[in-house]
Amino acid sequence: MKNDFWSYYFKAFIRPQRTFNTFITDSNSYKYGFLYMLIPLIGYTVMYIFLTIGNGAPSVFTPWLNIPKENYYAVNRFLLAPSMVMSWLLAASVIQILSRWAKGTGSFEQTLAVIGLCISVAMWGTLVHDLIMSSLSAVRIIDARQHEIAMNSPTVWRTLLWISMAIYLFAFLLLFSKGVKAVHKISTGKATLIGLCGFLVFQLIFLLFNR
Repeated sequence: MKNDFWSYYFKAFIRPQRTFNTFITDSNSYKYGFLYMLIPLIGYTVMYIFLTIGNGAPSVFTPWLNIPKENYYAVNRFLLAPSMVMSWLLAASVIQILSRWAKGTGSFEQTLAVIGLCISVAMWGTLVHDLIMSSLSAVRIIDARQHEIAMNSPTVWRTLLWISMAIYLFAFLLLFSKGVKAVHKISTGKATLIGLCGFLVFQLIFLLFNR
């Protein structure tokens, strides 16, 4: 079981369509979907812990939630997990509904499992950058608040951030579309549109709590 778990995970980075096609036939896929979600959930919770230790705070943007900037990352340590789970469940629900309208044949459990794997893999697009920078701020190698300003100014740090966000966006759109196609056996065009809708739902809910 352990070998299958990591095999699906790493293969999803390089051969997502083939991996998803096999993954949905595994009797453990539903359980694996929840376990895969723990990876970015733990990763981003650790990031907020590092930012709190490093005395970080948003510099340019104002949080959508009524949380003071000074306390924003400290509060996010507790909001991250429920907001990510909520985003996952709502995205999978929208994908399931739209896929059934498109004559898809997959079950909600399969959709939830595959979308969990997709999210876990795609989140690495920004998680690598965010974990490195937040850990450096926690040990005071960089100043968290100055780095926040640099990421929103024409600097190399903003370029790195944009690159990571571009990878994040590409990965989500690609993996969601391939996941939908694997589960529901619909055309690439329909799977791409439904995957886009699912991503927009996921991102909107996630940003609401984490912007």
